[in-house]
Amino acid sequence: MGSFPPRRDDPEAASRASAPDRLFAAGVFREEAQRQSFVRVGIAPASQPQNFERFQRWIAAGHHAGMKYLETTREVRADPTRLLPGARSIVCLAASHRRLPLTASDGATVARYASGPDYHGTLRQRATRVARAAVARLGDFRYRVCVDSTPLSERSFAAAAGLGWIGKNGCLIDPGHGSFLLLAEILTDLDLPPDQPIADSCGSCARCLEACPTGAFLEPGLLDAGRCLAYWTIEHRGPIPDAVKEKIGQHVFGCDICQDVCPWNRPSSPTEAERFSGASAQEERPPTRRQWLEMGPGQWRRRYGATALNRAGRRGLQRNAAASAGACRDRSSLPVLARTAGVSEPGLSDASAWALSRLPARDPAIDRPDERKDLSK
Repeated sequence: MGSFPPRRDDPEAASRASAPDRLFAAGVFREEAQRQSFVRVGIAPASQPQNFERFQRWIAAGHHAGMKYLETTREVRADPTRLLPGARSIVCLAASHRRLPLTASDGATVARYASGPDYHGTLRQRATRVARAAVARLGDFRYRVCVDSTPLSERSFAAAAGLGWIGKNGCLIDPGHGSFLLLAEILTDLDLPPDQPIADSCGSCARCLEACPTGAFLEPGLLDAGRCLAYWTIEHRGPIPDAVKEKIGQHVFGCDICQDVCPWNRPSSPTEAERFSGASAQEERPPTRRQWLEMGPGQWRRRYGATALNRAGRRGLQRNAAASAGACRDRSSLPVLARTAGVSEPGLSDASAWALSRLPARDPAIDRPDERKDLSK
């Protein structure tokens, strides 16, 4: 959570600034955001997000699947002043993340945004530096820094602030940077001049809707999370339904297909902002399915405990890897699948047994004593 810096003057003083002062303050935020390598910055009013009624209908229809936190935070999401009393403006920030695919040597894929250190921490630190630099230049004001773990409708506010439009795949799309973006916000009690939204430029294109392997889009921009591979491989806990396992393919964490096919995501080399965040074309490849399945708790903590992959957890990644092995007929995972089918974690044991049932006759290597490792922890 962001902090609320102490006030040395009248709590309403910042809100009574004249129009030129408002413009100057907005310029300060833009300058400081650029210094922190944010590729886009815009300002939206701290009011109810646009099309919030559609979000409420989506929740009421159960399309959020098992993400109960979306349901329990509806009232907070409807009103940013519940996050920061007296909030008047939202400074919306966008940062590029890795564009090149994260693909293991066996073809298993990890969503691009999970590259490098956990963005919740790194993005918050950068946005906090923006806010603190603005305080140093403008004087005291109240603020709160938010990333996507905060109950704020960040894509709606980013669109209202002119950072992009909400595409048919539900992602924020910027005409210059596409949709491979991470978002952060600074709620403030400063009365800043809002930016204008930009026009939706998807046109008649429906590549994202047509490419989804599970048909998860109910209509343009409206996703049924219960059909989405990203939901099942990141948010869901426990066994994955067999019908979803059939479709999981190479995806062991998340799914970028609806972004991969988007013409606004033009291939490019790493940008300055991507290098700032640690994304690189030379970055180490993610583990193969078999390597995920063999990974012990110590190795997981050292390599992935401080990354976005920890959202699914070690057992979640192993469950996904087992399901992917079955969907892709990956015989190289057979020796370890025979063991993970007997673990106590139901999601992993179920996926392992399902994969074994789909793979060819077991490899003799599974019976070698030196192959047997303790994976029960």
